[in-house]
Amino acid sequence: MTPDTSNEPVALAPVEPAEARVDPEQLVRSWLTGRAHVGGDGAVAFTDAPARTRADKFRRAYDWIATRALLAPYHDMDFGTHSATGLDTCRVHLPGSAGYASFVLVPLLNLLVNRRLVFVGAPGRGKTTMATLMALLAGAPLAAVRKGVQHGHPQLTLADLLGGPLPSDLVKAESSEAIRVRWRQWITARVKIIDEYNRIPTKTQSALLSLMAEGYAEQYEQTVQSGPSAWYLTANDEQGGGTFQVIEALRDRIDAVVRCPPLHPGLIDTLAARVAGGATPEEFVPADLICTAEELDAAAADVRAVAVPPAVRELIGLFLGQLDFCRRASDRLEYQTKDTLHIAGKRVGHVCTEDCPLDKSENLCTQTESGVSPRAAQALLHFAQALAYFRGRGEVGADDIRAVLPWTLHDKLPQNPQSPFFQKPENRVYLTDRVSWLWQLFDRAVAQQAAHAPTRKRTLELARTCAAPVGLATPDIGRRLHAVRERMDEVVRETELNAVTHADLVLLKDLYVKCRNELDRRESNG
Repeated sequence: MTPDTSNEPVALAPVEPAEARVDPEQLVRSWLTGRAHVGGDGAVAFTDAPARTRADKFRRAYDWIATRALLAPYHDMDFGTHSATGLDTCRVHLPGSAGYASFVLVPLLNLLVNRRLVFVGAPGRGKTTMATLMALLAGAPLAAVRKGVQHGHPQLTLADLLGGPLPSDLVKAESSEAIRVRWRQWITARVKIIDEYNRIPTKTQSALLSLMAEGYAEQYEQTVQSGPSAWYLTANDEQGGGTFQVIEALRDRIDAVVRCPPLHPGLIDTLAARVAGGATPEEFVPADLICTAEELDAAAADVRAVAVPPAVRELIGLFLGQLDFCRRASDRLEYQTKDTLHIAGKRVGHVCTEDCPLDKSENLCTQTESGVSPRAAQALLHFAQALAYFRGRGEVGADDIRAVLPWTLHDKLPQNPQSPFFQKPENRVYLTDRVSWLWQLFDRAVAQQAAHAPTRKRTLELARTCAAPVGLATPDIGRRLHAVRERMDEVVRETELNAVTHADLVLLKDLYVKCRNELDRRESNG
């Protein structure tokens, strides 16, 4: 019998607002444009699903980590035309298209480029967990990953870090070549994790430097190769408890720095569920996200194949050149750099005074104590290629450069707090917020590139015509020499000597020297 429900209360469905109601015609159209279709014989057939690329696998890995594993509500890397909402005292910047969390995306990019990344943040913020997830995505078993994590502490020795000789060989061997070293297994792992690397003693840091920089470790005249590796190091904000100063050479080998996000109140429910379930996200990495060594190698090759267009390379050169320029360092063109100051034991604050005629608010050179090394510039380009690859782009755009720039230059550019730029009340926040500071530096460089584009046009045209004087006839080289010298005179007369002008003059002199050397070579050969 059917039970009588006439006396039970009826649950009324809530009335949906008009904007939430489903359009029946639109719903039917979506069904008709799906993978299913009716064939000529009346049977239902399905078209093949779109082929997934290697880059798509990393995009799905990002989505899983950001929404299921660690949950990252702080989206500080965004693209497209930005907009903002709120008041002047509280602005919320909204992306025009995609938005990502740097804490998740940058480590994934590091896995693609096989470089060295440091997580910084207070204890318990997920630094080691994120590094562990990267190792699991690279195909390592969870037990092996946890066993392979190297924990920095003041008593860490070379043997603890790298391994040691077999005791029997120490007794029997008549030469160091006969001593066999039992190397630690983590050295050859695809993903290497060093927890609290700033607590490792100085001598042991030197051995770690060789492994990171040169890709090999050496003991008793025996060596082991590390192979292609993505490094993940962690460092707590607190520097107490026996922490050692990181040697400058080791710090210089770090290619990117990522800050751990704080706890967001909205994550408490998820954390409570994990406590109740007694599980961690490392235990449930989806199998279809795990990469083989061959897939990682192929993805790394794909990343290096991403093109960096000339316009983007020019923008990067203009930006980095402004950071290294110092008009007061020397009267000679080649030595007007901050390296000249450092060799003399001077700081930018010592010479960046009223004696320098440049506008301290407009010119970027005043904001930094140094420029960027070629090694850091290569890391910037490589991470930008990885980001473009991750986004499904065939070439690097200025937005890719801007997005990765704060993380690759985070520890490479010391600020000059005495700069008049930082004395303005609206700019003082940049002394603590380095990420936003680096973004505004780049945005100013982009604006300056546009402003100087008309006056630099002839210089760049000369550069293209004089780049290879070997293939020119001797009279043509003479004419180009004259044109280059004329252009140098024009640049000096028409523009002030700032970083952009300095870069153009150095370029023009380089062209002049190449043409002059080629003429001298031809004259000496008869």
